[in-house]
Amino acid sequence: MVGARMRMGRGAGGGGRGCWFLVATCVWLGSAVPVAAHSEESAISLRSYTPITVDGTLNDWVRRLESSNWTAQLEIKKGKVYEWIRAVPTYLNTTMARVESGTIKNAEDFSAVVYTLWDDTYLYIAAVVTDNEVVTQQQGENIWQDDGLELWIDCRHDAVTNTLFQEDEYQLGFSPASQYRQEPVGWVWRNPNSEPTRKALRVASAAKPGGYVIEASVPWKALTGCQPTYGGMIGFNLSMVDKDEDQLWTHITWSGQLHSNPSQFGHLFFVDAPVDLFPSDVFEVPATGSSLEEILGSPK
Repeated sequence: MVGARMRMGRGAGGGGRGCWFLVATCVWLGSAVPVAAHSEESAISLRSYTPITVDGTLNDWVRRLESSNWTAQLEIKKGKVYEWIRAVPTYLNTTMARVESGTIKNAEDFSAVVYTLWDDTYLYIAAVVTDNEVVTQQQGENIWQDDGLELWIDCRHDAVTNTLFQEDEYQLGFSPASQYRQEPVGWVWRNPNSEPTRKALRVASAAKPGGYVIEASVPWKALTGCQPTYGGMIGFNLSMVDKDEDQLWTHITWSGQLHSNPSQFGHLFFVDAPVDLFPSDVFEVPATGSSLEEILGSPK
């Protein structure tokens, strides 16, 4: 059983009130591709049954529920709207990831929350990043030197050594727009046929107070060996770069001791969308994006 419990809504005082809903799914590994011993890190990617537009706003990632009645038990007032990201978070900060190189001074200097979703056509990824200096000055294959998100994939999850450059292994990079570069950039490395995958990437970003949001997608057909199924998984790692104006370059990794070693990748499990457990007097309303500021505020 892989489960995650997330708070529905964020009320006054940082979300101390509201109600809980449960995300829980059974993951049967008997049908998964056998894997060698890998990192114990695991992440969950929920299936999306609605289209995702990659535009940097994350409007499509948000669920909005509104109460139609007074509900004392849930402390929800009529007309009150609760919002949350409909994906399971993975945190990259000094306490829940590994700083491989450089220095992170504090949470304002750098921290991030990363989300993934999937459907039959695409893998989607988004990050809400706290970064007091967003520096992106490079282009093309050199964007690894700038602020950005890196997604490492071993589609068959069968690597036993540091064997990147196999046909089913990829390093995907996404760097946001900034005052130095007007457009976000995506790139692909460490694959013998990376050009078609690079051309298939979609990436968008947006500035937010104290940082940025970056959103991207890659079609499954552009990832050799990746065929998502319920309860299936792929080898998966996350890393991020924090580049400051003083040219200090910091690299932080989610799984393993070396971000590029696929034998140390974690697991990304593909599961069905959760059933939201809430009373009948709470109903969904369309996401307008008008009140996303609280959700997209500085990650804790």
